[in-house]
Amino acid sequence: MNRNRIFILAAATLSATLWAYACGDGATEPAFPPLDPPRPTTVTVSPATTELTALGATVQLSAEVRDQNGEVMAGATVAWASDNAPVATVDGSGLVTSVGNGTAMITATAGSVAGSAAVSVAQRVSAVTVSPAADTVVTGDTLRLAAEATDANGHAVAGAEFGWGSSDTLVVVVDDSGLVTGVGPGQAEVTATAAGVTGPADVTVVAPTPTTVAVTPDTVALTALGQTAQLVAEVRDQIGRAMEGVPLSWSSADTTVAAVDSAGLVRAAGVGETTITATSGEASGEAVVTVMQSAGSVVVSPAAGTIAPGDTLRLVAEAFDANGHQVEGAQFDWSSSDVAVARVDGLGLVTAVAEGTATVTATAGDARGTAEITVENPDRAALEALYSSTDGPNWVNNENWLMDAPLRDWYGVSTDGSGRVVRLDLSGRWDSEARVYMPHGLSGPIPHELGDLAKLTQLNFEHNQLTGPIPSELG
Repeated sequence: MNRNRIFILAAATLSATLWAYACGDGATEPAFPPLDPPRPTTVTVSPATTELTALGATVQLSAEVRDQNGEVMAGATVAWASDNAPVATVDGSGLVTSVGNGTAMITATAGSVAGSAAVSVAQRVSAVTVSPAADTVVTGDTLRLAAEATDANGHAVAGAEFGWGSSDTLVVVVDDSGLVTGVGPGQAEVTATAAGVTGPADVTVVAPTPTTVAVTPDTVALTALGQTAQLVAEVRDQIGRAMEGVPLSWSSADTTVAAVDSAGLVRAAGVGETTITATSGEASGEAVVTVMQSAGSVVVSPAAGTIAPGDTLRLVAEAFDANGHQVEGAQFDWSSSDVAVARVDGLGLVTAVAEGTATVTATAGDARGTAEITVENPDRAALEALYSSTDGPNWVNNENWLMDAPLRDWYGVSTDGSGRVVRLDLSGRWDSEARVYMPHGLSGPIPHELGDLAKLTQLNFEHNQLTGPIPSELG
């Protein structure tokens, strides 16, 4: 108690002394040491360590600044920085955002002092997505599935490893790379698992069914009735695989043009166009068949004829295809090998011009037929009969008789413009020295064929030794 009183007294005495000094005459003021202002001495960042498991995740850091006296400096200016921005960034308020996997030191600086915190970013799988999420395959076909692992913010987790599985291996099997193979019709779930997180895909397996039918050739041109062409149909399933041994039916849209058997053999029946269809299940394919007869041969009738100069002969041509069927409506071009002997018009009418032979041709396309035309003067036979009956070899003059020369060149014969005999003079001649008529040498009966000289207007057999009647046709 006494000690406390002494301390109080001493303090009071000191205070009085100081007051007295301060209230002196002011000649001299006492000196005090300068004050030390607060300055940042330590910076503490909290939390000191942080682990982020998703890209784009954030954490708020705080920095506590204390001065040299250990007092907290509220409102002290702090600058934030990251030593590894590809892993984590920090804004001016200390909010850290993860950018990539790794570690980064986040530093808070106040004045000349700093504090730091360690931030580690290690993505964790939050979801697994399999794509496509649903699909259909045909038995025996394959499907490539892809799996992606993402963190809580939906960012892909690079390097994630997946395990694959099938809920029903009688429907589908899947290998370690996500390749699915259809085994049998049905449905199964294929899963990809990473870090204990699983993502599914629904796979449906269907049996192969005819989907397309291709007929080859797809166009056919037949040029003869009865001609055939073999068509082939290829059936493919949903994924374009050829299907062997599937049921296939054939049909023709117009059997009057072409018919088809169960093996795809097409047979031409008539001129026109039709569609041949091959059907398998719900799928079908077509080929267009055109039947257009072309002439394979031409027949001209009559095949040979003999006519007199100036006379005409009607020829008829028929065209036949390669199988011997007549080509209806065929058009013909007519020609003569020697128009000086016989001419022919566009309808096959032959006109005899002069004695000789000519070939008349009817052409249809690449086919042709011919008729041999002989132009022969009918008067020739009558003159030949006269020559034989009246001892022609011993006539005084028988120049050109029985030769191939035109009748007008035979001695004593005159013809008109068409070569017909109009005058025949084989009379004897007056011998002026002997002053008698000399016979020409005709002896024997006058043949009845002489009556066939239809154009004969003058006949002179005087001074010959002929017997028998003159043919009545000569008047």
